[in-house]
Amino acid sequence: MPNLLFVCPTTANIYKLFLDGFKDFAPEVKVSFMSNTFPRYKYKNKAQRIGNFLSKVFLNRNIKEVYNKKILEKRFDVLEEKYDAIFIIRPDFMKDEELQFLRSKTNNFIAYYWDAMAFFPRKEKIMPFFNKVYSFDTEDCRKYNLELLTNFYYYEPEPVEMENTLFCMSHLEKRRYELFNRMGKYLEESNINFRFMTRQSVEKLKSPYIEYMKESIPYPEMLKLLNHYAVILDIAKPNQAGLSFRIFESLGMNKKIITNNRAVMEYDFYNPNNILVIHFENINIPNSFFETPFEPINEAIKQKYHLRSFIKTVVSNIKK
Repeated sequence: MPNLLFVCPTTANIYKLFLDGFKDFAPEVKVSFMSNTFPRYKYKNKAQRIGNFLSKVFLNRNIKEVYNKKILEKRFDVLEEKYDAIFIIRPDFMKDEELQFLRSKTNNFIAYYWDAMAFFPRKEKIMPFFNKVYSFDTEDCRKYNLELLTNFYYYEPEPVEMENTLFCMSHLEKRRYELFNRMGKYLEESNINFRFMTRQSVEKLKSPYIEYMKESIPYPEMLKLLNHYAVILDIAKPNQAGLSFRIFESLGMNKKIITNNRAVMEYDFYNPNNILVIHFENINIPNSFFETPFEPINEAIKQKYHLRSFIKTVVSNIKK
């Protein structure tokens, strides 16, 4: 039985999908999990915060880094001597020496980049550590000779009462803040029902068109919420050619989607009746897009983007 170590952030519990995927679709693989992110360090008081500032300035010693190092050492201590493969998402969270340590544990060190290289330049620097690098971004694959591995869907929706509303739940950040505002203004003036939600609440990025949540919603719960809306909005970051999870979620749920990511037009499931590609310089959303039903996608094409296909691709590259 192949032995695989899976390393991934714990954000929104999405790592559990991958673990379930290995268990359900690759039961012949023994999988262990290790997070490459750390619990947030909290100062006990103001004196400790000031003390750490002075320590960084005069002693070049950061309490937070010491804290993270101790956690990482504990995680490394429980690792096995060798793994048939180590599959890591967001390896840029780790230092070179940590990646080198993990590489020493396997002959199949595999990375998956689910963010565009342009936003995280360190990913280019650490590429030589890996035997194989997958990327969700078609342009990055062309530029850096990476292997394309798209995001996926897994959620099989139950029939629910549907709202004919444009829905989006996303991080609010500077790169997309103005786009959300522009879209909200257009929808309001066009009398199109919409609901935008974010789990980030940055004062200077407040928008009248967005609902701010105090706590994040776990990924499976977010999908159940999303299932109640007829049309999904996907706002890609500038210079992003990879398709977000939103697009594949809409495919899995048989929902329409509006996106500014023109790369979706290159895929075999693209149908202009189901997918409306917009330009933020001149937004135009015809009412007919909400009025016409979703046109079913060929099941063989659809299954190519299921979680089981993602897992199959990863497992097939575990070499003896």
